[in-house]
Amino acid sequence: MLVTNHVAAGAAIGALLHRRPALAFAVGVASHLAMDSLPHWGLPRVPESHDRFLEVAKRDGVAGLAAIAVLSGPARGIRPGVLAGIAGATLLDVDKPARHFFDRNPVPARVQGFHERIQREAPHRMRAEIAIAAGLLGLSGILVTRHRSAV
Repeated sequence: MLVTNHVAAGAAIGALLHRRPALAFAVGVASHLAMDSLPHWGLPRVPESHDRFLEVAKRDGVAGLAAIAVLSGPARGIRPGVLAGIAGATLLDVDKPARHFFDRNPVPARVQGFHERIQREAPHRMRAEIAIAAGLLGLSGILVTRHRSAV
C-alpha cells in the first residue's frame, strides 16, 4: 500500500479520535495492518524490482509528506490526534526509508516478518491504489475541516 494512503487513513482516524491521541495511534497501526492485508500495488521482492520500487517510493514519499502538511495544517484544535493517527498508520513502513538511507531496519524481525506475510501485492494494481488515495484524501480532508469549523 502506498504510504500516502496510510497517511490519509491515519489522518481520518486521528480526526475521529482527536480527543484520544494514544488510541488514534493504536488504531492507526491497526489500520495499516488491515490495509496491507487487502489486495494492493506492489512489486516482487527481487533485485530486478528495486529501481522501479525506488522510483515509485520517491514520488509516494513526497506525496505522503505533502498530504501530512495539507491535512495537519487546517487541523487546529485536533492536530495532536491527527498526527498521532498518521504516525501509527505509517510506523510499520519505516523499514523502507531506514534500509535505503541507513542500511538498517529498526522494525523487530518478528514484526517485519508478520508485516511481509500479510501483504497482498501485485504490480497491476496501481490504478486501484491511486483511486483509494483519492478517496481517502477526500475523506480525511472532509473530517479534518469539519472538526476545524466545529472548534
